[in-house]
Amino acid sequence: MKKISVIGLGYVGLPTFLVLANVRIKNSYIYSVSGIEKDDKHGIFIKSCFENKKNWIKNNDPTFKKYLKNSFSRKDVVLRTDLNKINDTDIIIVSINFEVNNSNKNIFSNIVQLSQQIAAKIKKKTLIIFESTLPPGTCENIILPVFKKILKKRSLNLKDIYFAYAFERVMPGKNYINSIKFNYRCYSGINKESKIKCRNFLRTFIDYKKFNLTELNNITECESTKILENSYRAINISLIDEWTKISNILNINLPKIINAIKLRPTHSNIMRPGLGVGGYCLTKDPTFINFSLKNFYNKKASFPIISNAMKVNSNMEKTSLNYIMSKVNKLNKKKILLCGLTYKEDTADFRFSPSITLLKLLKKKGGVISVHDPYIEKNKNLFKNYNIEKKFNGKKYDLIIFCTSHQKFNKIRPNDIAKKTIIFDVNKSLTTKQIDLFNKKKYKLNILGAN
Repeated sequence: MKKISVIGLGYVGLPTFLVLANVRIKNSYIYSVSGIEKDDKHGIFIKSCFENKKNWIKNNDPTFKKYLKNSFSRKDVVLRTDLNKINDTDIIIVSINFEVNNSNKNIFSNIVQLSQQIAAKIKKKTLIIFESTLPPGTCENIILPVFKKILKKRSLNLKDIYFAYAFERVMPGKNYINSIKFNYRCYSGINKESKIKCRNFLRTFIDYKKFNLTELNNITECESTKILENSYRAINISLIDEWTKISNILNINLPKIINAIKLRPTHSNIMRPGLGVGGYCLTKDPTFINFSLKNFYNKKASFPIISNAMKVNSNMEKTSLNYIMSKVNKLNKKKILLCGLTYKEDTADFRFSPSITLLKLLKKKGGVISVHDPYIEKNKNLFKNYNIEKKFNGKKYDLIIFCTSHQKFNKIRPNDIAKKTIIFDVNKSLTTKQIDLFNKKKYKLNILGAN
């Protein structure tokens, strides 16, 4: 049985850890898996939860819960807060956060230190796979030189190990686990042998017959794929935000227009009006290419499309605010309930959530704000200055604003909300059936972009 270590158990590393701990061939597990977190307060908390068989991430994916329960029952699936035993590991997956922070002069310090620790301990023929999103050129210019230097001190070289890069495409939510098993992946390696090892490993837990594995020529090409992909997504979003503003002027139903466009298969991925860009990827990844050219290749470029898209997206919440104010006029002393504070539906992730930005904007306008989110339980400190509604109560508010499309919101019906309340859906939160019901009952329902 091969031994795997997954370093970093965040929103990407944790489901990867669980998937690998549940891979079976002929009803037998094929991997023993160690999850490795930092030796700090958070890491110790996660380790304690696992050892006491407690779920520490709230989500509504039944497969996640099943896989976690199965992992609890296996003695060879463990969580650690040290790297002491990776010298006995056959495969190491690195899934740590990386971001470009202007206030930190040495932004690669953590990744360099971790690379040094890994290179100092691994045995020959170990497969190392980085799946963190990185600026193109990071592996070639930062990580591999560290490995080469440390391995040389041990009378080894890069040919003695397998090194690959395969960026993640994890989607938290109701299909959290399946987004790993049933998704397209790209990969590359430092040589032919590394590519083959990486491909064969990915095939053990990804349905590669339905979801192709794409091999890129080299690691920098693979790193670039993720950055271009997320740049495209960010630009797509910014384009629709511009049209959302236009829809108010032209008095057109933009969602209906987009539905008509989506009928063409080549245009099916056009975005819809929304509250804003949140989470850990689209808020930073498109900027990585500019960083790469400047720091690795000593080149300058303006990237006007990406730059303007990022600027538009960083102000998207104001589009929703202006839309709300166009229907209500004055928000001062209005009792407002914001429904959905996470950045994405059916997750507990509040990072860079546009809902929180809108909340602050509404408060500045004098609104008396309450918040409701089924995933708010462990994040009360974020909203300590606001009334937290543990259960949905739509009878006592002047405005109710749906900001995230949590599944639980799909059960809300007209009888749950006072007839006088003005309702806003600024992020595709309500279903078509709900919208029809509210309109039939002549509620004051406003859909962003629909006018």
